[in-house]
Amino acid sequence: MFSRVASLLFTVMLLANASQQSQRLPGPDIFPSIPEIHSVRGVASVSLDVVLDPVDGKPIFEYGGIAGVAPTIRVAPGDTIAMTIHNALPATPGRPGDVNVHFHGLVVSPDAPGDDVLRTIARPGGTVRYLVKIPADHEPGLYWYHPHAHGATYEQVTSGMSGAIVVEGLQQHLPVLQTMRERIIVLRDVPIGPNAVDEDMPMTSMAGMNGTSPPAGTSAAPRKATNAANPCRAESALQPTLNRQLHAHIGIRPGERQFFRVVNASASRYFDLSVDGSTLGLVARDGVPLDAYPGTPPLEIVRHLLLPPASRAEFIVTGPARPSELRSACFNSGPTGDADPAVDLATLVDPGANDAESSAPLELRVGSPLPANVLSQPLPPPAATRTIRFTEDAAGFYLNGKAFAMGDRPAIVARSGTVEAWTLLNETDEVHDFHIHQVHFATTSLDGVPVRPRIWSDTVNVPPRRRLADGRYLAGNAKIIVDFRDPVVRGTFVYHCHILDHEDQGMMAVIRVI
Repeated sequence: MFSRVASLLFTVMLLANASQQSQRLPGPDIFPSIPEIHSVRGVASVSLDVVLDPVDGKPIFEYGGIAGVAPTIRVAPGDTIAMTIHNALPATPGRPGDVNVHFHGLVVSPDAPGDDVLRTIARPGGTVRYLVKIPADHEPGLYWYHPHAHGATYEQVTSGMSGAIVVEGLQQHLPVLQTMRERIIVLRDVPIGPNAVDEDMPMTSMAGMNGTSPPAGTSAAPRKATNAANPCRAESALQPTLNRQLHAHIGIRPGERQFFRVVNASASRYFDLSVDGSTLGLVARDGVPLDAYPGTPPLEIVRHLLLPPASRAEFIVTGPARPSELRSACFNSGPTGDADPAVDLATLVDPGANDAESSAPLELRVGSPLPANVLSQPLPPPAATRTIRFTEDAAGFYLNGKAFAMGDRPAIVARSGTVEAWTLLNETDEVHDFHIHQVHFATTSLDGVPVRPRIWSDTVNVPPRRRLADGRYLAGNAKIIVDFRDPVVRGTFVYHCHILDHEDQGMMAVIRVI
């Protein structure tokens, strides 16, 4: 494992290399790079401290002595992530200070010292160590890590405590990607000022989550502020960033193709991405190549991509003829949902290094085959069918009528080697973003409309309920096939809404795979 000094030198070298690359370009390719850690002899060693930001007092990661930095971790199938988290937060009465990490999307063991979020906790002053073994047949793609201590997740993710994980191999599967400049993009939604809070999260809702109570002098705020009047012009207390910049510049020549790997690392914001005047060549969602699902082609040409919180998209961008914007369109999250107004995230500009490249139609030739794991095998009949109801009231958020509490027994017991058919029913006036740990699922329909093409993912947006002409309400619904066939996924883990203030206030439950 890197020592603290070695980690700092490593970070400085990476930043210097990125700076030298930018200086070689005569134009403004000032894309904000992220330090990277690569596995060495099969192990990616990562050491992170959790400290208070000296500017706003929020918890942040510190890497190599640099506050606010979370490196990208690059591993190959069969490698191990060895991560040490030291919790240097002060023990403050009335404020959650526990820390742990979830390795989001990785199909790995939920048992300690692996991806365990229920029992592995670093209290203030404590340290936890993870050894996350990546299976040799793991899908190549983009994953991420973030805190998952119940009751503190929203605040810690909103303050930027997250980083990308790349499981290598996608470029070998689709060789055309090897010729493209890769862009790792981490989208966040961060507080504009030190007192900014989300309208869903009154401080009193934290009471009892980790044996804490609200700070003195706080009182319950209205749990929900409606955005029904005009969600596209509503104001938010949070500001979107791209690799920690409020507005980035990305150098790309006209006609040049680049490989964008994007993670929505916000706690609650939806990003609906597009590039002015261009289409996007989607090759992977939530870490899994599209063609991992039997019969699905490796490329889908789209004009925009909706990324719920925690979702990832890997896609090809063709350089526009003139400066253009990477935008997120307004997303209507429902009458009582959060405000997700439109925002410009980055300007795509010509660095002027060469003449325009060819913009011939994009064709993908498949190179090395994808791993022969369970995702590539035909689906058997579901071994069980289940219904998960999303509800909320002024006191909290619920799955099947129950708010999560630490120590809960499993609400579901599933059998390894099977798949199950789940119906997700949203009986509220806002969207919910379903996520289950350790496994992937295929969405078969949304509000009764079949989903094509079918792909594997680990997040799905469940639409809000609809009011019918006769005054009755019809619950929004998503139907999914959940895959428990991988033998590595045995143990106890969770499923929840990945709008993290909803999770912190109870919209989570426990599942055990036996």
